[in-house]
Amino acid sequence: GCMHCSPNNAYIWKRSLMGNMTKSPYQPQLELAKDAALKAGEIIRSYCSHGTGRSSKNVTVKSGVDLVTEADTRVEKMITGLIKDSFPNDLIIGEEDQADSPNGGQGDPFPTESCWCVDPIDGTTNFVHNYPFVAVSIGYMEGGIPRVGVIYNPFTDSMYEAAEGGGAFLNGKQITIDSDASSIEDCLLVNNIGHYRYEDFVEESAERVKKWLKAGLRGYRASGSAAQNLAHVASGQVSCYYEHGYGGPWDVCAGMVLVKEAGGVVWDARGNETDLEMKFGKGSVCAGGRAVVTDVLKVAGQPTFEFSGGK
Repeated sequence: GCMHCSPNNAYIWKRSLMGNMTKSPYQPQLELAKDAALKAGEIIRSYCSHGTGRSSKNVTVKSGVDLVTEADTRVEKMITGLIKDSFPNDLIIGEEDQADSPNGGQGDPFPTESCWCVDPIDGTTNFVHNYPFVAVSIGYMEGGIPRVGVIYNPFTDSMYEAAEGGGAFLNGKQITIDSDASSIEDCLLVNNIGHYRYEDFVEESAERVKKWLKAGLRGYRASGSAAQNLAHVASGQVSCYYEHGYGGPWDVCAGMVLVKEAGGVVWDARGNETDLEMKFGKGSVCAGGRAVVTDVLKVAGQPTFEFSGGK
């Protein structure tokens, strides 16, 4: 069998520990999101190649794209169905555009009613290449603010969960951000650059990396999954995550809750120490401990590349 495809055994602790967790008013949404994420993980794992390295099913990058589309659609339908069964009146906003999901234009504000924000498979390029940074991201919002976040990586069997006021957990153990990192020098920074190849975007992105390195950055990483990055910030496995141009609100909704509940800040990388706001379209984020985020942004300077509507 494939070492990435271990069956999920993280849930034996769940019932015994529930009593110790601070109960959040959003517990029902949290429970549903966890259930949906685990089921999604089973679907995603069923596409995983058994063996090591590239997929043994000879997935070419072209056929891989079709495979992702099929897996994405299956996962999203399943998650959407579960949400509709339990919370029939809630809005659902997903990455894979569906007719009944309200999608706004670039920079448009989010609806304020009860709303779920789902990315069925975050890290699709990784998925095609059998690279294990792949995650299901399920966020729940009220009043335009993320309140519940669940991120599950089916390849590493890692369940990250948080509900407002209840703390953040990884497989049942409470997690906190990397509080040792206070500056660029002690920061392990993860920075996705995304799939844009416009010359001005590439130049700006590369210049920013040079600035961080010249300032003495401890370590530079890129993972290909915004959700996984935010989960890693929440658990202290990386110190900070920066991205100018994440794919959409479904990439960051769940992770925002995790980072905040783990003691961190989630700021708009274009703003002046302002909390990231949920909007449609691509966005900019810097997440981690307040001190390290402040330093990372100071060195990076103001991003100038503008994202227009469309992919």
